[in-house]
Amino acid sequence: MNRPCLLALVVASAFFAADVQAHPIGSEPDEHSPAGYDFSVRPPTAVLLRGSQLRADAVLFAQAPRPVVSVGAKSAPAIATPFQAFGPKVKTRWDERFLYIESDGLPAHNMMVGITAWQQQVPLPQPYTGNNAWRIPLQPRVAAQPISARNNLFRGAIALAVNGVPIFNALNNRGEDAFKIGELDEWGGHCGRADDYHYHAAPLHLQETAGKGRPIAFALDGFPLYGLTEPDGTPVAKLDEFNGHFDKNGGYHYHGTKTYPYVNGGLRGEVTVRDGQVDPQPRAEPMREAGQPLRGARITGFASPQAGSWSLTYQLGTETRRIHYALKGDGSVRFEFLDGRGQSRTETYSPRPRGGDKKGPPPRPGKPKN
Repeated sequence: MNRPCLLALVVASAFFAADVQAHPIGSEPDEHSPAGYDFSVRPPTAVLLRGSQLRADAVLFAQAPRPVVSVGAKSAPAIATPFQAFGPKVKTRWDERFLYIESDGLPAHNMMVGITAWQQQVPLPQPYTGNNAWRIPLQPRVAAQPISARNNLFRGAIALAVNGVPIFNALNNRGEDAFKIGELDEWGGHCGRADDYHYHAAPLHLQETAGKGRPIAFALDGFPLYGLTEPDGTPVAKLDEFNGHFDKNGGYHYHGTKTYPYVNGGLRGEVTVRDGQVDPQPRAEPMREAGQPLRGARITGFASPQAGSWSLTYQLGTETRRIHYALKGDGSVRFEFLDGRGQSRTETYSPRPRGGDKKGPPPRPGKPKN
């Protein structure tokens, strides 16, 4: 299996957060404190080679562009423009009904730093391509019975950021505010059980690259999600329970906010929901068994020292631990786990056959052994 290559060196930083309690479901938005976004982080605009050092202000993905395919349309639909700002890593195609978006699910910014409630998942590229691409309706329709994210949509994505990264419900699959309990990094995201990176809070930092007045995401019902202002730059008017409203022309859109629900608080448009998630939508492909919470761990650094390899640093008590992992030519991933005493172990995981592998990879231990 071929996997996209990642080329970068990012500057790891430390982040410490106080312990917080799960936020009760159904509380009002003004009871939530603002999310801690790092607005200084931007997708890379330049790369400087200095000897053997490769520097960038974020992660730069090197991937050969492929031609955009248009089916049944003479030119790209307007909603393709914000995604194209993140090309060639993010690719678009379309037909009469949908815009299709392809990506590997990894953003052009740092990840994971700041997480204090960690289930030992790490970011890996995902095959959101071909028949497994994201799709956004070109002609969204307001639903007769909208679906609230307060009591539904706890599985899968509810929106797609314009950098090709999925956005999930602000509440995790246990109904807890993912930001409030420390599950999210400084950019509002974390990794799911398939090592798939996604946001649970609006990626407001994407506005500069997406373009002023353009959406930073689209809900899977087809309605756009804007940032902290209206498209014309004016302050945001009163929002409904879905974090959205109608404009003066009768068009509906959502807004990202720095308080709960952070993203669209549900789906105001027509969608099909099965088993708590929008259906159909792309599938992430896990290589490992889902991790278990590692209580007391704080992720303090994340970097990609060379193409196709990553390094995650976390603090556990007084011990600094690291995970180095890299893609191999056969599509497998080799992990090396290092504790703070010089001990290490390695594990290698291969892609699972489509349709599921009854045996699966060996269970993942919670900690390196003493």
